[in-house]
Amino acid sequence: MRILGIDPGLTSTGYGIIDVVDRRFIAVEGGVARTKSTEPMETRLFRIYTVIRDVIAEYKPEVAAVEDLHSRFAKTALLLGHARGVAVMAAGEADIPVFNYQPTRAKNLVTGSGRADKEQVKQAIAAHLGTPDAAKNEHVADAFSIAIAHAIMAGSSALEAIEAAK
Repeated sequence: MRILGIDPGLTSTGYGIIDVVDRRFIAVEGGVARTKSTEPMETRLFRIYTVIRDVIAEYKPEVAAVEDLHSRFAKTALLLGHARGVAVMAAGEADIPVFNYQPTRAKNLVTGSGRADKEQVKQAIAAHLGTPDAAKNEHVADAFSIAIAHAIMAGSSALEAIEAAK
């Protein structure tokens, strides 16, 4: 199974693609769609969309796993929602199912602690993927963690129960 993990952000949207082979996780590609705060919103959102769309076209993931919104501040949540929306739209356009994960849930699945810090997440990603260079930065690390969380959940009956409850 090939999974695209997405860590949405308006300035930096991280993505990480993994293959799951015999219960092992293999890093395929990771990167960041970057925008500048000085650019108009529509330009920034189109940039995020096109990067994710192009990644999907090139690497052909079977599913996308996207980090859910997690801000206590309404304005921040709204801005993150824009970035998240265009990333999900790119997956929808490619007819790829999208699964959503709270950051604390993904951290718990990947590190064993929902309160893991950025460095702990990067170390766990390196261990899961068998390479210290996979998590180039925190956005890529978060995207890989979302993809790995989905890989873990995909092998569990819990995912079916969650999806059935929707």
